[in-house]
Amino acid sequence: MQRSRGFTLIELVTVIVILGAASAGIASFVRGSMQTYIDVSTRDQLLSESRFAIERLKRELRSALPNSVRITGNTSYHCMEFVPIDWATVYTDLPSPPDSTYYIDVVALHDINNQPYVLPGGSNFAVVYPTRSEDVYDPANGHRVNISSCSDDGDGDCATLDDSDGIVQLEVTGLLAQESPASRVYLVSHAVSYCVFQNQLIRYRNDLVLNQRGAISGLPVIASHVANVLSADPVNNPQEDDPFRIISTSLQSNSIAEVRLRFVDNNEQIAYLQEIHIDNIP
Repeated sequence: MQRSRGFTLIELVTVIVILGAASAGIASFVRGSMQTYIDVSTRDQLLSESRFAIERLKRELRSALPNSVRITGNTSYHCMEFVPIDWATVYTDLPSPPDSTYYIDVVALHDINNQPYVLPGGSNFAVVYPTRSEDVYDPANGHRVNISSCSDDGDGDCATLDDSDGIVQLEVTGLLAQESPASRVYLVSHAVSYCVFQNQLIRYRNDLVLNQRGAISGLPVIASHVANVLSADPVNNPQEDDPFRIISTSLQSNSIAEVRLRFVDNNEQIAYLQEIHIDNIP
């Protein structure tokens, strides 16, 4: 009678030990591969998010009204505010007394393709020769006036481009305190603020107001994972890790907005230091 041969206990234990060691090695390899994938994905997402935020901020800042950039903040938030230029042109005449209705005569508002600039809905302002941020945000300084309408000597509508001499009239609500040496006039309608708040970079539009606003919860988030340590007084006592800083020069050269942002997620860190040149000549 032939007897069937099985495995001994020692052989079974040996196989189990070998399989356990192999499984541990495979698990360690898979775990390492997964961690590498997670790290790469985290860094790629962090890089994409932060790069988008920085590029958007740079693009908007480059079109800021001269001398409109200002900073406020404390240990809870830091905000940088500026006024985007909707349109820039040259004037031929500013309003003067004793007229009861005031007009700024400006070069027709259209581009090289004859696409007209149309005043957006809401508040619109004309700004002439702003040499300080107060000239932009405080209408009492006499460098900013409200625009009521735009008319021409054709059918009265600037958008139809039927003016005979290429000069249109902006009806404004007051007088301007000083002329621009280059006869420049800027048309603006709102301000934009970027803030670091609760480890996020937020952006919002707001009206032109004398006292700069800060940050509150619920505002649109541009990027997360911001790790900057915020100082108590970024205007008078800026610190190395403050996200925003303004380096002013003179009316004959550009000012510089320094943006320093650190993004950290899952031990991955990306740091940016950008110096953005802003036209400072009003």
